[in-house]
Amino acid sequence: MKLDSHFNLDHTLSCGQIFRWAKANGWWYGIVEGNILKVRQDGDELLYTAYPEYVAEDFIKRYFRLDDDLSNILRRINKDVEINNAIQQFNGLRIVRQSVWSCLISYVCATNASIAVIENMLRNLSEKFGDEIIVNGKAFFSFPKVKKLAKASVNEIKQCKVGYRAQYLSEIAKQVENNPNLLEELRKSDYIELRDELRSLPGVGPKVADCVSLFAFDKLEAFPIDVWIRRVIYQIRGAGIPRTKDGTEKPLTVSEYTELSSFARRHYGLFAGYAQEYLFYYIRSKDR
Repeated sequence: MKLDSHFNLDHTLSCGQIFRWAKANGWWYGIVEGNILKVRQDGDELLYTAYPEYVAEDFIKRYFRLDDDLSNILRRINKDVEINNAIQQFNGLRIVRQSVWSCLISYVCATNASIAVIENMLRNLSEKFGDEIIVNGKAFFSFPKVKKLAKASVNEIKQCKVGYRAQYLSEIAKQVENNPNLLEELRKSDYIELRDELRSLPGVGPKVADCVSLFAFDKLEAFPIDVWIRRVIYQIRGAGIPRTKDGTEKPLTVSEYTELSSFARRHYGLFAGYAQEYLFYYIRSKDR
């Protein structure tokens, strides 16, 4: 398919917003809504195939948010030196529009874990509770369905090396199983209402709620804060991170999270979530 707007597939799938894509021999492979997608960018062409079912271009456009006016978004969030540097380096990065269920479970797993550990947890969950899809002799596994995870015991979920998160995953799955419209009904909420409602779910704190709001509910003003973003926001503000007497960074408190996220939304505006993703990828790439 022809790309008629700024898009960089590698930046989009490497930046840490989504965890079940892998690159091999120049192609990206991902499992999206039960289909295996094989995608490659060649200049202004996006080449893709899907198994086992055909996927229309509209699905691809929606998934990669190719309907977003990225030039306008980047122009509007370009408010400081750090974000300008991030835009210059990673222009074409787009937020991926994830399914609510997979995004929620993924980010509950993401608490206090590195990207490599998150990917391993999700791989284990999918292999144990997902459906196997064979493509060219290679086995892929779909994301666990609500019903399958709800029926699993906490100990069975723990076998996927998710640790204490197993209890949260079990409770969330049971809640959604008992009320199938629970998550989709949240689409009616504005950002603040949605964030607060998500935080009522087991294992969902401020960051997880913001990630799910941004990546699954189209709340582009959401601005998740983690250790990386905390550092760059203090740098943008020209202030030092709160530290203990021995010089180590103090843990991020809920009140500090709320204040920093509110600042970022005021600073970057309605597309603060895009700024967050560019800054997150930029600051992590500098540290490598």
